[in-house]
Amino acid sequence: MPRGDDKHRLILRQLADVLGEEYVSDDPAVVLAYSRESQTPSFRTRLLPEFIVMPGSTKDIQQIMRLANRFRFPVCAAATALWFLTIAPARPYWCHIDLRRMNELRIDRKNMYAVIQPGVTHAQLQAEAMKVGLINGIPEAGAQTSSLANHAFAGMQGTAHRTGYAPRNILGLEWVLPTGEVLRIGSLATADRYFWGEGPGPDARAILRGLTGNFTALGVVTRMAIKLYPWPGPKVFPSAGITPEKRSELPRDAFKWLLFTYPTLNAAVKAMREIGHSEIGALLHCWPPVYYNWWWAKSREEYWKAWTSGYWHRNVKNCVAVCLWGYASPRQVRYEEKVLRQIATETGGTPVPAGVVRKWVPYAANNWIRDTNGPRMMRTGGYLILGAMLGTYEDALEYLPGAWEIEDRYTPPFLDGDHPAWVASYDLGHFALTEIDVPREKTDEADITWGEALKDISSKRIKERITDAMTAPIPADRIGPVYSGYHVPLGRIKRALDPNHIANPTRLIDTDILSP
Repeated sequence: MPRGDDKHRLILRQLADVLGEEYVSDDPAVVLAYSRESQTPSFRTRLLPEFIVMPGSTKDIQQIMRLANRFRFPVCAAATALWFLTIAPARPYWCHIDLRRMNELRIDRKNMYAVIQPGVTHAQLQAEAMKVGLINGIPEAGAQTSSLANHAFAGMQGTAHRTGYAPRNILGLEWVLPTGEVLRIGSLATADRYFWGEGPGPDARAILRGLTGNFTALGVVTRMAIKLYPWPGPKVFPSAGITPEKRSELPRDAFKWLLFTYPTLNAAVKAMREIGHSEIGALLHCWPPVYYNWWWAKSREEYWKAWTSGYWHRNVKNCVAVCLWGYASPRQVRYEEKVLRQIATETGGTPVPAGVVRKWVPYAANNWIRDTNGPRMMRTGGYLILGAMLGTYEDALEYLPGAWEIEDRYTPPFLDGDHPAWVASYDLGHFALTEIDVPREKTDEADITWGEALKDISSKRIKERITDAMTAPIPADRIGPVYSGYHVPLGRIKRALDPNHIANPTRLIDTDILSP
């Protein structure tokens, strides 16, 4: 990249004039810090951004976009930057916008919503919401992720059985387009109020969302209102001990975990469907044994000892885990427990031994409510996603074998995952998340292998015409022809909102290679 040339120095000076020198850097040491994280393989981040900027307001974002259009340099934006796969630099003069300074948070208790900026982490939002008896749906990636980004990106949440798919919880929002113009949608379009997300006219949120969002290729959301839900727990989430021995004990009259194993995954999914029909529980998951081991083990040594001994395989294979919440009163928990146990009996479920439940719930399961367990999956060195799809339960069962085939093909260097299958209920079972995550070491060999596996997975899903988290991030100009030609209208939208193609170019769609 042409670091240090006249255009580089000009852009650096202009950015500093707008934001202040303390919030703009091209220092190689600073830039390098924005090149690696937990997931993205190193070959995807071989290029480095030339500038790191930290705006503090919507006006700052507007100024950056206007400069990018004036001097023709590309920009991308991220809040906590835990996944560089879709925003890693692809062209010279790349400017990475770090949104962490934008961290305003306001909760409307009466109308049950929060207004947040990109820098507000899920932990911050959850802590403040719980103080007033509310809770936001829990993203699967961890407490340190941006809550706004989770809603605009994949929207996968651990409490989705009750709180639903995250993008559906978006209300009014403020959005800086790549041209520097500000778009306010929902109730914000006509008044300074955030309570509603639709209209006037067609719902513009559909442009923002999609299975994996638009990767800031259509601009930067600077404020978003999101729905909150009742929280029947204490104002301060209870925890004791010091990491990695931290434990959480929730009030037993308001929260209860019940776990049942089944002879097959099909039988477990059948039970989940019946639980959804009964509309009970706040969380409903079928986690594979490797997840239990990931989230429970305090060290690599403990992880491999438990794994090779088969402890979790013996106790939680094809296990349906349900957490009952007493939204109305403790009587609700007791009633739902009776219904759940009846369903388990009728569907052939076997209660998980009490000792296993006691080992699992305070340390790992309750932590899912607090902040999810995504970061604990780094303890073996890392993990990789071999597939993630939203569909029906039937889709889930058909989707899994293809990913397992690729897992077997690349193990080793992938570590033993024993055909993991995470099936999570969404909207009381009206649809489900299916995800396959495999442990790996964070090495160049594993990164290269992951690249090969990604090609195999993507090719397989494209051939099957299945849209999932592996195919959705592929630029639309490459896969659009397979999926009903959606790249054509998306190309028109991109050109209209970003005529100079400065916002994360080539990632969402490369309009330079499309016909006018």
